[in-house]
Amino acid sequence: VGEQWWDYVNEFLFRCNTEEYFSSKQCVKDAMKHSGVNPKLIDQCMEGAGGLEADVVNTSLEKQLESKDKSGVVILPAMYVNRVSIRGSLEFPVVFKAICSGYASGTIPSVCATCSGCSDQKACISNGYCGSKKAEESVSKMNMVYAMAGMILVFIIVSIIQHRRYQSQMQAQVKGIIAEYMPLESDQNQNQETAVSEEDGQFT
Repeated sequence: VGEQWWDYVNEFLFRCNTEEYFSSKQCVKDAMKHSGVNPKLIDQCMEGAGGLEADVVNTSLEKQLESKDKSGVVILPAMYVNRVSIRGSLEFPVVFKAICSGYASGTIPSVCATCSGCSDQKACISNGYCGSKKAEESVSKMNMVYAMAGMILVFIIVSIIQHRRYQSQMQAQVKGIIAEYMPLESDQNQNQETAVSEEDGQFT
């Protein structure tokens, strides 16, 4: 199928896609003229294949049907992915899934994982994310809030642990100091008692 065919399709849809002009031969010729298609060549091809009026086999159509049977095409138009025909409707989700399934493990593009479960896969592929921009920004903001809250919580827990460790160290130091001074106080008390006894002995 050449470029002129698609030009003709566009011209026909633009000029003749109404109930009044759809079957109009004049509108068809006008669409051919604007798309650069030679009507005489089309008429010759159709007449050579069997024409439209006589009850004969259309040779061009038969060739297309034989080609369909050989290639395994069951619907037209058909699409192939890795030389395998896609069965069923050629809607975007079906084709997208078939293309993503054709990649080997470890080579699947990120767009397949991002958009495979999205309700609007076309928009997801075009935008690079699933859902609306507002929803994406909302998710990003929520992730940031959760991250900040997590950091604050970790900071609080670390602060509490450090505070308790500092208190434990201070208590240990105080106990150590008290333990060092207790023998000194005991010795001083004994010396005082001895001195008193000696004084008492002098006055008896």
